[in-house]
Amino acid sequence: MVRAFKLFVVYGIVFLAGYLGTGITLHYVKPEVRILPEFVENILDGGAIWKVQYPEQSDISMFDQRSYNSEAHDPEEAILFTDDYNSKNGIFCFRGNAQRNAPTRGLLKGRPKNVRLDWEFITGYDGRTTEYGSWGGGSGWTGQPLVIKWPGNIAKRLHGMEAVYPDQADFREVIVGSLCGDIYFIDWKTGKATRPHVTIENPIKGTVSVDPRMNGLLYVGQGIKNGERFGAYIFNMFTGEEIFFRNGLDPKARRAWGAFDSNSLVDAKTGYWIHPAENGQIYKTKITNGKTIPKPFIFNYQVQKHPDLGIESSFGAWNNLGWFGDNGGNVFCLNLMTMKPVWYLDNYDDTDASMVVDLQEDNHPFLFIGNEVDKQGETGTAHIRKIDGLTGKEVWDVSRKSTNTKLNGRVNSGGVLASVLPGKKKANHLVYGIFSRVNGTLAGEFVAIDKVTGKEKFTIPMDYYSWASPIDLYDKKGNCYIFFTDVYGTIYLVDGLSGEIIVKRKTDCVWESSPVAWGNRIVVGSRGKKIVSFVIEN
Repeated sequence: MVRAFKLFVVYGIVFLAGYLGTGITLHYVKPEVRILPEFVENILDGGAIWKVQYPEQSDISMFDQRSYNSEAHDPEEAILFTDDYNSKNGIFCFRGNAQRNAPTRGLLKGRPKNVRLDWEFITGYDGRTTEYGSWGGGSGWTGQPLVIKWPGNIAKRLHGMEAVYPDQADFREVIVGSLCGDIYFIDWKTGKATRPHVTIENPIKGTVSVDPRMNGLLYVGQGIKNGERFGAYIFNMFTGEEIFFRNGLDPKARRAWGAFDSNSLVDAKTGYWIHPAENGQIYKTKITNGKTIPKPFIFNYQVQKHPDLGIESSFGAWNNLGWFGDNGGNVFCLNLMTMKPVWYLDNYDDTDASMVVDLQEDNHPFLFIGNEVDKQGETGTAHIRKIDGLTGKEVWDVSRKSTNTKLNGRVNSGGVLASVLPGKKKANHLVYGIFSRVNGTLAGEFVAIDKVTGKEKFTIPMDYYSWASPIDLYDKKGNCYIFFTDVYGTIYLVDGLSGEIIVKRKTDCVWESSPVAWGNRIVVGSRGKKIVSFVIEN
């Protein structure tokens, strides 16, 4: 009996060691395969043990809520967005993770001295005229590129991939949607096409998403109708084929507009794909493979005080909570498991800047949000606000008077359209934002704010306004540098702690898109026909 027990213990230890060893090996060698318990995988990702959160619900009586296809989701299945969105393998979504606060990867060697243009990629051009003008090529708002560091075995499966790339030791691929309707795949280092583009034949204004599970799925939202279809798409990059189309002109929706500028997220653990729409609905779809896409659970709502519908901003998420802002100025927290509102906040005006989540002491989530000057009239007040993510209570508010103008008969908004950027490392006490069209002019203003007190640390006057979100870069000592642009072609590189301008230079581009960076390389799209890469020189 004793001998049998000893053998049981020995074999148990051997099995456990083999299981852990295999799981840890797969985590790093084949990250799309995860066999260890969720909390162990999270610890290996550098995170903590995540938990479902049920904050106290505030008054949500202002919501007229409807839901459809309740059987399409399990309200008790844990959705747990962490601060890792497969970040070791790149930038898979707008602003780099579910908290929309990590648009860069890697480090600089030291203090930067210059920004040099390295390569240009030329997109197609769509000269067709729509009800809202001609959109051309290149990229617009938000138009951020993605950067994926494909493992060799996955890169070889990508349809049409040039054979030279998968075996490269440090191969990274830029993926970017264009206003011409094409999605391009570009070598990070050279700016050359890595494989044939795919197309939706309609303008893409927002940022595309790659499934963080690295299962080959690419999610694309349409910006403007210029043909029969108007909605969202999924491509299988292993076959090069479109496998799904969601019609944004949904008869159940309360708004007859089918665009999907908002950037979607996928919970890698459950496979739930969450995609807000400009028709006023939020779609939650469980995707377990790349072959069949089931019908979604649909959250349908309206707020009588601010009835204008449409979610163009990208939502932020942490654990099972998601934060959304819409065209009416409604901001709310949604439990992504139950798809029920937790709290509501009036954000004064149209909200296109992303919902940015910053985890502070004890991983308490705070929200940084901004509003446009649109529905307020030609002149109004733009705010950058810090909000308690669990209660919806305002912590502080920094504001500017801003204006809008008419362009081709439509309002061209001022205020805050660029996503707010929380600092990290030595800049962990600061948050950065951009106000557009300040003081009755076309100028912009870059501002650094103390995260805790809301006091302004420094400001930088900009020659023109900007809708593009700034990005943060760090050297090995933790010093922070901020890169941003304005709509008339100026690039800025500043010291994130002092506000000293290191580089300010006019280019021949029109910048509306948000950049990304890895190490000393920046990639950003422009209006017209260009996707470009800059290199930061030390």
